[in-house]
Order: sequence, then C-alpha cells, then structure tokens
Amino acid sequence: MAVQVANLSPYELRREEMIRERKEFLKQLFPGDELKALKRDIAPKRKAVFSKPRASPRTAARLQGPIRRSARLSGSRGKKISYSELNSAEALPPKVARVKKSNPLPVEIDEDGLERDPADLTRIATSTSEKVYDRVEGSTCHQCRQKTRDLKTTCRNKHCIGVRGQFCGPCLRNRYGEDAAEACNNPKWVCPPCRDICNCSFCLPKRGRRPTGILIHVARDNGFDSVHSFLTGIESDDEAANESDNEASNEAANESSNES
Repeated sequence: MAVQVANLSPYELRREEMIRERKEFLKQLFPGDELKALKRDIAPKRKAVFSKPRASPRTAARLQGPIRRSARLSGSRGKKISYSELNSAEALPPKVARVKKSNPLPVEIDEDGLERDPADLTRIATSTSEKVYDRVEGSTCHQCRQKTRDLKTTCRNKHCIGVRGQFCGPCLRNRYGEDAAEACNNPKWVCPPCRDICNCSFCLPKRGRRPTGILIHVARDNGFDSVHSFLTGIESDDEAANESDNEASNEAANESSNES
C-alpha cells in the first residue's frame, strides 16, 4: 500500500484523501446499515425484458412455404389484359338518372276518426310567434318539421301514417291556403301528401322537382294567397305557353306544306 501511495501524484493523493473523508462523514451521518438501505432504495430499477413472441403454427407454416413474388419484378409477365372492349360505347350500359318516385297512398276516409274538442282548437297557432318549441311533449309538423306544443291537423285517411298528416296552422295557411281549424273539424279532410300536392322539401324531390324554400312572400307579391296556388298558376301558364307554341309550329308547318 505504501508503494502505491508513493507512486501517486499530488492530485491523486488529494483525491484519495477526499474520498476517505467523505466515507467517514457518511458513516457518522448514517450509522449501522442505514447507508446500505438508502442505496438500495435510490438504486435505478431494471427494465423488464420481454421475450420475442413465438409465431403461431399457421404463421410458421406460411413462412416456411414458397415466397410469392410479383410477376413484374421477377420479369416473367403473364397474359396481357386488353381494355379495348371497354372503350366501345356498346360495352358500357347507358347512365340513367335516378329519380325518386312519389307513392301517393290510397285515400280511404276513416269514419270513426278522432273528434276534436272545441277547446283544443284554441291551441292551433295562427303565426310562427305563437309556436313554443318542446323536444319532449311537442308534435312535429310535416312541412316545417319543427317540434312545438301547438295543435296539428290529423289526416282522416286510414292509410296515412306517421307525421304525414300533421300540419301546423301557419304552414297549412301559407303553403296550401287552408285553415287548420277547419281541417281539424272536417271528418273527411285528407292531408296534402295523400292528395299528392305536398310542396315540402321531402315530397318535391320525390316528384323530380327541387325544393322551393320560403316562397310565400314571392307568391303574395304576385297576387297569390299560398305557395300551392302560385306553383299551380306557374304550371298552368307553362302548359298554355307550350300549347300556343305547338299550335304556332303546326300552323307554320301547314302553311309551308300548302305553299309547296
């Protein structure tokens, strides 16, 4: 030990002295086995080493089989595929526009229908400001699809189901020019969907037409009291214009044939 100390440099001698002083200080600070217990607590934990999962028998059998390679990468290409048949117009079927068809229900009046209490008619809304929204106890209007507490109409057709026959007062008046109170009192009243005249955003596309949106203001500006009468007037004007055009074309064709 003396030989080793004699061969050390002054720096190494100072280092050994500091280590010896630190050990003595720790012995005084942690007498007995307290120092070993502290080292055991602060020692870093070993990470768990998981073994590699074994392959299942099916996977092992697949790995032992022949390796599949792409024909393009291996250089041995198979039979060429020709797409010349698909280029002809006869090979492809013509595209047909899909239009939903409306299926009006057969009308059969229910003679034993529900009779309204005159006191219930006071619950019919006359304007949209009187409608109170209620997600739990409200009823849905077929036209505006708003769930409110006001009284809705009831279709007397036996085949009418769901909310097809439920219309609130403002929608029935603005869209079809009908009174909801009279519809509730009429035991033979049939809803617009069953009459195939419904102009809501669901029923119009089924007849191949686009939804109109809020059209009551345009209808009144043109002198109509409801959207239904406005649309009916436009259709009658279009039909009259087409008939006049057809008559004019027929007359012109007859004159040309007479001159020849």
